[in-house]
Amino acid sequence: MTTTTMDAGTDSRREIRTLSIVATVHLVSHFYWLLFVPLLPSLKEMLGVGYVELSFALFVMNIVSAVIQAPTGFVVERVGPRLSLVFGVALGSAGFILLGLVPTYSMLLAAAVLVGVSNAVYHPADYSILSAEMSAARMGRAYSLHTFSGYLGFALTPPIVLGLVYASGPRVALIASAVIGAAMCLPLLADIGGERAAVRTRRAAPAKERSSALSLFTPTVLALTLMFTTLNLSTNMMQTYMVASLETLHGLPRVAGESALTVFMFTLVAGVLAGGFVADRAKSKGLVTLGGFGCAALVTLAVGSFHLGAVPMVSLVGLAGLLAGLVMPSRDMLVRLASPPDAVGPVFGIVTTGFNLGGMIGPPVGGWLIDHAMPVWIFYGSAFFMAVTIAIAVLVEKNSVRR
Repeated sequence: MTTTTMDAGTDSRREIRTLSIVATVHLVSHFYWLLFVPLLPSLKEMLGVGYVELSFALFVMNIVSAVIQAPTGFVVERVGPRLSLVFGVALGSAGFILLGLVPTYSMLLAAAVLVGVSNAVYHPADYSILSAEMSAARMGRAYSLHTFSGYLGFALTPPIVLGLVYASGPRVALIASAVIGAAMCLPLLADIGGERAAVRTRRAAPAKERSSALSLFTPTVLALTLMFTTLNLSTNMMQTYMVASLETLHGLPRVAGESALTVFMFTLVAGVLAGGFVADRAKSKGLVTLGGFGCAALVTLAVGSFHLGAVPMVSLVGLAGLLAGLVMPSRDMLVRLASPPDAVGPVFGIVTTGFNLGGMIGPPVGGWLIDHAMPVWIFYGSAFFMAVTIAIAVLVEKNSVRR
């Protein structure tokens, strides 16, 4: 075996280890982000408050994360992404443990703040590590597995949390969930010493001109932030109100809507995995977005426009999810293409605030449409936001290549 082959094998094993750790942390981040949702009925009884008060806590989580995520990206670059992730996981765990120990509404709001701050760390730190340590030839697949792990975290949250509630009650469920999440992230600790040494070496080296915070707020980065917002709106409006929309619009039984939502989520995840291979091979990420979201928009329009039986409708919804998932890794590659080499983490910190913006805008707008007997616009609106996402992606890629 040649030295080159041995080095390649070592690099490959190092990349697999890095990707495994980062993907696990991303799973935990989504697990923490959704943890309150299956607990809402239990929290209502435990704290003696209504759903309006509980929904305000969820709003606090989103607004805190949205406000501090961009500046957090610069902190991540300064102190190191692995150390930042450890602090992020610790903050989220602390919030759940404190609420489990002191079950009051004021502590729920404090926990929501801690979880919001914790969530702001993950995307800039994760993408900083992946962009610096994964080979360019496998970057799309690395991004796809990273995104897949997040959706897996969402999928695992309800059964794990509700199982703990059934076994031991909501307070123990909060504490146990925090301990489980923290334990899964322990492998991060092994690499922090080397990372800290690298940070000290970088600071001791002669100063190089680095991208300033203000210089990163370019029209391209702001456009990408809008793209992440519209992308979130395009898929989240459907998945949030799919059951109610299909029942009201097409008269389908609730079980059909629930089946459609389940199929949508699974095909979306399958599309994300396949999209990693597409992103690594496609020269134009904008064209991937055009093809995937363009077809998904047409299928979504069909879901809203045609009265079909349960099986055809579930099949169409599943196809829309698959096509939408294909786009996700190319979406991340567009951000990397638009980022200065020394500021990938901060740029991801800026653009992923679009997730929070979409999360704040979509639910009330969708709820208003359902309440005013306009369920068809859940699907038409999703298709519209897909079209806006396509336009932004194509323009961003053209501008980034030119630059």
